[in-house]
Amino acid sequence: MRVHLTLRSDNKKTGKIPVSMTEQSSCPNSCAWIKKGCYAKYGPLRLHWDKLSGKNSGSKVKKKHILSWSEFIQKVRQFPIGQLWRHNQAGDLPGKNKRINFRMLAQLVRANKGKKGFTYTHKDPYIPGNRMAIEYANANGLTVNLSADNLEQADRFVALNIAPVCVVVPSEYAELKTSFYTPAGNKIVLCPAARKDLNVSCDSCRLCAFPKRKAIIAFLAHGVAKKTVSQRASLNIVEG
Repeated sequence: MRVHLTLRSDNKKTGKIPVSMTEQSSCPNSCAWIKKGCYAKYGPLRLHWDKLSGKNSGSKVKKKHILSWSEFIQKVRQFPIGQLWRHNQAGDLPGKNKRINFRMLAQLVRANKGKKGFTYTHKDPYIPGNRMAIEYANANGLTVNLSADNLEQADRFVALNIAPVCVVVPSEYAELKTSFYTPAGNKIVLCPAARKDLNVSCDSCRLCAFPKRKAIIAFLAHGVAKKTVSQRASLNIVEG
């Protein structure tokens, strides 16, 4: 499994922290956005992701940034103590389709010891092995957020009590500058980095890196397919 690693991101929302990307085969086929809606499948990011995944030899992504899994683990191990970093601006946890490879994830958890890595997953948390892997990562310093596709699914993920939860919300939620709530009464906070009235990045916010966080973080539908994403995020229930 190949990983792209940028040691100092130029993305304004992320801030100047290390950011990784895992090849497309890591994504589960059940992901609601795999056919249409995934922001990583549009624009410059798609060119880099395709190159990483062996689909675009013409991309200008530097080969020195493309690592094998073992090389990636070694790089993470060398991060300074306390370093905040984001795993997977595109891609998912190691493993085939819906299933997480516990051995590979455990390697990443150990390499991250003393650092503040965080990531998100669309892997099925109801599969026992996945549930155990996600819970293990969060208990040992690597924050894995469960990615929900609407508010009701977010409530179901919160009820699992194994990981912090994030959710995609329609783009019109941008008008909500205060917290709001799910149908089950769980508090939702709009991603501060998505708010135009705040000068915040992942580096200064760090909410997604708190494994015991109670609030659900909401990400606005954005990008070329934001209309499609907004429509799906508005559904009461999204079946995988």
